Amino acid sequence: MLTSALINGMILSVLWIAYVYMLLKCFPWEMVHEYPEDIKEKTTLRKPDEKQKKPAKLWGGVASLALFVILAVFPILYFRHQQDTFLRIFFYTWIIAFTWNIVDLIIMYWLLVCTITPDWLVLPGTEGCAGYKDYRFHFIGFLQGCLYISITALLIQRCNDLLFSAHEIRAAQIPA
Repeated sequence: MLTSALINGMILSVLWIAYVYMLLKCFPWEMVHEYPEDIKEKTTLRKPDEKQKKPAKLWGGVASLALFVILAVFPILYFRHQQDTFLRIFFYTWIIAFTWNIVDLIIMYWLLVCTITPDWLVLPGTEGCAGYKDYRFHFIGFLQGCLYISITALLIQRCNDLLFSAHEIRAAQIPA
């Protein structure tokens, strides 16, 4: 179970990295809120006009929904042929999300943002800002993420439980 959850967590992480990369390349203003205060204050990134906002919101919404659905499908596929406990399904989903959260911290933030700082991550006008090297800022975001992934895992487990309960009720109603 643990190996499967870790593999699915890595798959989700790769998809997340691709999502963030696309947002930064195509719609960087959508990510400004993720940066430390000194970067937010110094950026010369122009505010998007209404024509730019629409595809950004569409991309962000569709991609976020897709990532959530993928996260929700992993435990459904893993537990589809077995009855299992609330805790095992929750733990499986939590491990997937925690793997994503730790990859986000170590690869995306500490390695890419804080250590390498490639040009595609640097917002206009913020070159050399101290916030790009603020490991603590990103660690706090990771801790906040732990709370969010716990809530998300709980929601997904409950949806999984309802889905299987509804399936069992329908199966019981079908005459043999």
